[in-house]
Amino acid sequence: MASGVVADTDLKVAQEVAAAFDRAETAVQHGDLDSLMLFYAKGYNYQGLKRSDVQRVWTEVFSHYGAINSRHLFTELKVFHAGSITKAFATCTGGLYAIDKESGKPVTIDSWIGEVHYLVKEGSDWKFLGNVGGALPDVPPTSAPHHPLF
Repeated sequence: MASGVVADTDLKVAQEVAAAFDRAETAVQHGDLDSLMLFYAKGYNYQGLKRSDVQRVWTEVFSHYGAINSRHLFTELKVFHAGSITKAFATCTGGLYAIDKESGKPVTIDSWIGEVHYLVKEGSDWKFLGNVGGALPDVPPTSAPHHPLF
């Protein structure tokens, strides 16, 4: 298959990507770190943060917050094929919300507008590879913000 954009509105891919985010959301709501980490691609990399960094940050989120949930409004989906690899760019606006365990008050952990989530098809599942923008080599993993966990 030739490289390039396959379709902006491939309904099947859109449903598969939405289902991947739904599985991640269910894991978040249950505080199920193992299931949640299945959403992240083997090669996950966002500004130098790897899967192990994301796992550490989610562990911190789960320890400090309860009733965690997210919202995702997808406005564009672009799918690319390069040989046997299929990738997708999903433009999303949303947020990550919770109740602070210490204060009992609702908090916005993170929010994003027009963020482009980068996904890759691994086997039969879509996995989160990071967000478009590339890795910045001089950002230490210890400076990891909660964004972009999604």
